[in-house]
Order: sequence, then structure tokens, then C-alpha cells
Amino acid sequence: MNGSGAAGKIKRYILVVDDNVDDRFGISMVLQQFDYAVCTANSAGEALEFMLVAPPAAIVSEGGPIGTTLISRLKKDPRLSDVPVVFVAGSPSADLEARTRRGEFAAFLKKPLNVEEFYRVIQAAMEKTPRRNIRFAVFLKATIENVGEGGEGYVTVLSESGMFYKTLDPQARNARLTVNLEINDRRMQVEASVVSSYSFEESPFKEPGMGMKFVKIGPDDQAYIKAFIHEQLEKGMPKRNDPSPS
Repeated sequence: MNGSGAAGKIKRYILVVDDNVDDRFGISMVLQQFDYAVCTANSAGEALEFMLVAPPAAIVSEGGPIGTTLISRLKKDPRLSDVPVVFVAGSPSADLEARTRRGEFAAFLKKPLNVEEFYRVIQAAMEKTPRRNIRFAVFLKATIENVGEGGEGYVTVLSESGMFYKTLDPQARNARLTVNLEINDRRMQVEASVVSSYSFEESPFKEPGMGMKFVKIGPDDQAYIKAFIHEQLEKGMPKRNDPSPS
């Protein structure tokens, strides 16, 4: 499971429950690319063992027998009854759809999953203030102009509206910087404002760098970033329409 942070708290995670290894792996990879920590289980019993150690922030489960068994057990345990559950199924039953309408779980999604819809549902389940745009974990070399030796770094989180720039020499909040980055073979230059800044000395348990919001970016570059993120995420999405085998 996930390690402890500075205050000894176990890191929040999403639990993915599915007996189909391809679906379990695909959904887990997409969630990690959304920048979430993930644990997996292949049965309701294994999932409950995880949750008794540390309750997840949310559950993504197949919508068949495993999912229905899991949610019935969750409702009986006051420690776990409030954990939001997202069901994913190829062929939803009328009962599953009715229980979704009654609010027995957070959401039901039908395969093949839509990237934007999946992200919105996970954000609504996990975050008090859901983000509008997909945040995607990447590792792209980049440079910032006119900041001396600290100008070279890496973009580790990217969205169509901003990025996290990993560097040992972060600039102050509200600084406006010119960033050069390359995605595949496309080079682009953007202007971005620093909205958060973490140095290693000040925040040893956070990745050093800067959260940055784009303030000037060409529409073609912004569209390219969005298309790049969707293309990468859709590679891992479960595509089958048939129910997962038992």
C-alpha cells in the first residue's frame, strides 16, 4: 500500500477492483496518469482487506457480481459506507441503473470509457473543488528563459491550462515566465504565471518546483496539448463492450 507522509498519514488512494487483469491494469494506469495514487484488488474480499488497513478516497469497481457484493458489504460497515464508488460495466443491468439514480453509489460508467467523462466523475468523487481540465502526469524536458542556472527543468504534470514545472530553483508566486517545451516533435513557447512554488528546503515532502497557469499560449498549441493528453489516456482505456468474465 502507499507510504506515510510527513505527519504519519497514509496517502489517499483510489482502489480499483476488477477480476479482469486487462481492465484492472488499464483503469489503474489512467488514474495514475490523472496523478492519483492507486491500489488494486481482484475480488471483493481482497478489496475489503485493503480498506480495513486504510479506507480509500474512492473506489472504481467492475459493475458485475464483484461490484454488487462489494457495495453491499460497504453499506454494512460504518467506517466504509461513505466511500464513493464508481461502477464500470460493459452491459449495465436495469438494477444497476436504478441504484445509480437512487444515489447508492457515486456514478455508473459504460465501456468504452470516455476520457473527459471519467475524469469529471473521478474529480467529483475525490475533490472538494473539481478541476475543469485533465491533469496528466508526464515527463517533458523544458527550459525557462532568463532565470540563470535554474532555467532547465521538467514538466511533470500537464493540462491544457497549465503545468507543474519541476526544478530545484523555483521562482516566486506571481512571477511571469517564458517556457519552452517540446511534445513529441512539436516545439512551443508559452507564457505562464507561477501560482504555487515549493523549494526542497521549505517543503521536503513535496516535489520541488512550480505550479504554473498559462497566460499566453497559441490556440493551436493549446489544442495540440489537449489532443496529446487524450491520445495518451485513450491507449489505456478499457475498450470492450462485453461484460468482464467471471
